[in-house]
Amino acid sequence: DSTINFGEPLDNKSTSTAEQTARNERNAGNCFLSVVHRLAASKSVSARVSACSLGPVLWNHLDFPRQLQLRGVITRALHDVDVGVRKATAAVVHEISEMLFDRRAVPWTVLMVERSMTDPEPQLRAAAMTLTWHLAEHLPNAFLGDASKGSLSIRRLPPRTDPTFMDVYLLQCKLLPVASNLAEDRIASVRLSVAAQCDRLCTALGEHWFSVIIDLLQALLSDRDDRVRSEAILCMPRLVESVISGASEDKSVSVLESLLPQALKMQKDASVLVRSSLATATGELLVFLVGLGGAGGSLSPPPSPGHGGVNIDEIGSYKYYKKHVDQTLIPLLQKLLQDTNPDVTSASLRAVTNASRSGARDRSGIPSCSHKPDVDDDLVSLASHQSHTSIDRTKPVFIPVLSEEQVLRLLPTLSNLATSTQWRVRQSAVEIVPALLGCTYRLETRNEISKLCINLMSDKVDTVRKTAAECFCLGGSSLARHGEDDGGEWITKIVVPHLRICSQSEDSKQRLLSLKMIDIIITNGLCPSKVSDPASSPSSFSSTEESPLRMLLDIASSRASDNVANVRLNVGRVLGSVLFLLDRSDVDYVVSVLEKQLEEETSKANGGDRDVVYFAQQALASRSLRRLESR
Repeated sequence: DSTINFGEPLDNKSTSTAEQTARNERNAGNCFLSVVHRLAASKSVSARVSACSLGPVLWNHLDFPRQLQLRGVITRALHDVDVGVRKATAAVVHEISEMLFDRRAVPWTVLMVERSMTDPEPQLRAAAMTLTWHLAEHLPNAFLGDASKGSLSIRRLPPRTDPTFMDVYLLQCKLLPVASNLAEDRIASVRLSVAAQCDRLCTALGEHWFSVIIDLLQALLSDRDDRVRSEAILCMPRLVESVISGASEDKSVSVLESLLPQALKMQKDASVLVRSSLATATGELLVFLVGLGGAGGSLSPPPSPGHGGVNIDEIGSYKYYKKHVDQTLIPLLQKLLQDTNPDVTSASLRAVTNASRSGARDRSGIPSCSHKPDVDDDLVSLASHQSHTSIDRTKPVFIPVLSEEQVLRLLPTLSNLATSTQWRVRQSAVEIVPALLGCTYRLETRNEISKLCINLMSDKVDTVRKTAAECFCLGGSSLARHGEDDGGEWITKIVVPHLRICSQSEDSKQRLLSLKMIDIIITNGLCPSKVSDPASSPSSFSSTEESPLRMLLDIASSRASDNVANVRLNVGRVLGSVLFLLDRSDVDYVVSVLEKQLEEETSKANGGDRDVVYFAQQALASRSLRRLESR
C-alpha cells in the first residue's frame, strides 16, 4: 500500500512538471517583452524598427495578455511619424498574418490592414494590397489551422454548413473594401499594385467574391494610366484561370464574357505598352483555354456522350472554349501581328510562339519588347535557345496547341511580317517556324511554312539569314508526331533540296549558309538514318542506297574546291566539328575529302590559303585523336 501511495504523488509531480515545462516554452517570450517596450519608446528610428522586427519572433511565445501588449507596440509603430518605421511595421504585420491560429487576433490584423490603406505614403498603400490577399489566404487558419505546420496548413473557406463559415465570411467582408478603395487611389502605383494581384485576391477569397473581383479588374482595364492598364491586362489570364479552376460552370462562363470584350477594345489603345501586354496576355489565355478541353483542335476532342461516360456539359464546355479560341483570340492575335509598332508585333509573335509550344508559360508579366541599343544584335540567335550539342531527342520538344487550320490562318499575316522594313520584325517572324511546325501533320502545310524561312534566307541582314537557316533546319525536331520518320520527311523532302540550291548559288554567302545548315542538322541529330519511303517495305531498302547523311556530306565536300577561300576553310571547320558523330564508313569518306582538299591547297602558289590548310589539318588531327582514344 505504501508503495502505491508513494507512487501516485510521483506521477502527479511528474505530470505537473511536464505541463509547467510546456507552459514555459509557450511563454518563453514573456521576459523579452520589456526589451521590446524599451526599444519602442526610444527616439532612435533603428531601435523602433528593431522593436517591431521582434514581433514575429515573439508572437507564438507569448501568453495572450502579453500578446496584447505586443499588438499595442505594433499598432503605435504603424502610426509612427517616420515612414521607415511604418514600412518595417507593414512587413511585420505581413509575417504575423501567417501565424494567425487564434481567432482573437484576427480583428486586430484586419484593423492594421485598414490602417495601411489610409497611410499617406503610396508605397505603404500599395503594400496594403499584398497584406489584404495574404491575410485573406491565411484567414481560415485562425479558426481551423494547425500551428505546427505554419502557413503550409492554409485552408480554404469552410462550407456553408460549417459553424465557422459566417465568422470567416464576415471578416472577408471587411477585407474586400480595402482592395476596392485601393483600386480608386489617386496614385497610379497603388492602383498598379491592385491590378497585379487581383488573381491572388480572387484565389484567397474564394468563389463567393469572384464577380466582385471581376468587376474590379474590369474597372482597372479602363484606368487612365497606361501602366495600370498594362498590368491589368497581364493579370487577366491569371484571373480567368483562378475563376475557371475554382468556380462552378456558370461563373466560369461569365468571366470570359465579362473580360474578353474589354480586351478587344484595348487592341486600339494608344499605348504601345498596353498593346504589347495585350498580345502577351492573349497568348497565355489561348494556351490555358486550349488546355481545358482540346480547344485548339490539334488535341483530341472529347468523346461522344455514348463513350466513356462524358456528359453533355463537358461537350458544351469544350465547344464554348473552342468558340472563344477561334472567334476571339486567334483574330485578336492576327490584328496585333499587323500593328504598326514593331514592339507590339514582336510581342505578338512571341505570344503565337508560346501558344504553339508546350503549356509551360512565362509568368513574369513583363512585356520585354524594347531592345537596348548597346546589345550586339549579331549575338541574338535561335542558337541561344536550342542546344546545338544535344543529340538525345527522345522527348518531344514541342507539344501541339494550335490546330493546323489555325496555323494556315496565321500564315498570310506572318508572310506580310516577313517583308517588313524592320529587320527585327523579319527575324521574329521566322523564329516562330519551329513552333508552328509542331502543330502540323501534313507535308503540304509544312511546305507552306518553310517558305517563310526560304524567303528570308536571302535577306540582306546577316542575322536574319542565320536565324532563318537555323529555324529551317531545327524545324524537323519539333514536328507533331515527334518521330524519326516525321523529321526525316522534313529533312529529305524540304530541307535537303533547298540546301543543294544554296550550295550551288553564285552568291558566296548562300554557299556559306549551306555549310552552316549541314553543321546544324548533323550536330543536332536531325538527319534520319535512311530515306523513308512508305511504298516500300523495310526489306526493300538497299544497303548501297545513299543515306541522307551521306547526301549532306556530299554537298559539303562539293565546296572543298570553291573559288572563295572563306567557303573552303568552312568545309574543313564543319567536317571537323561533326567527325566524331559519324560512323566508320562516313569518317573514311570525310577523311578522303579533307586529304584531297589539303593536297590541292598546298599545291597552289605560295602554299595556298593558310586558313584553309589549318582547318583541314585540324579536322584530320581530330580524327587521329579519335583513333587513339578508341584504342
